[in-house]
Amino acid sequence: MGGATIIIWILVFFGIFYFLAIRPQRRQRQQHAEMLGMLKKGDEVLTIGGMYGTVTRIGDDWIELEVAKRTRVRYLKRAISSITSIQEYDEEEDEYIEAAEDEVAEGEYVEDETTLQDGEAAGDEPEAPTPPEAPKA
Repeated sequence: MGGATIIIWILVFFGIFYFLAIRPQRRQRQQHAEMLGMLKKGDEVLTIGGMYGTVTRIGDDWIELEVAKRTRVRYLKRAISSITSIQEYDEEEDEYIEAAEDEVAEGEYVEDETTLQDGEAAGDEPEAPTPPEAPKA
């Protein structure tokens, strides 16, 4: 009976290992292969190294990305982490700045209240710091 319980425990351990490790990894590998099959020219992708780029050419096991203007890099297909679209906050910030600039009339000076220190009014001049005392010899 002792040998049978050992075999049962080994089978239980293998079953747990299969459902916690092997099966999810197989599913993830299959999803990655499907994603690589959907790649096409013009897609924005992220590599496993963190490099964003736009697909320019696709080979059997490689892919060419344009990472900057007129700068192309070749990667293995398996190095592509995901298909993504890059959301750049600079564009949104530029639009906000342009809108704020439009509201101010040309030649009009607007004082920024955030630069004022505690207790200062908008028209007050800041006090000059007092110079240190000369050393006594």
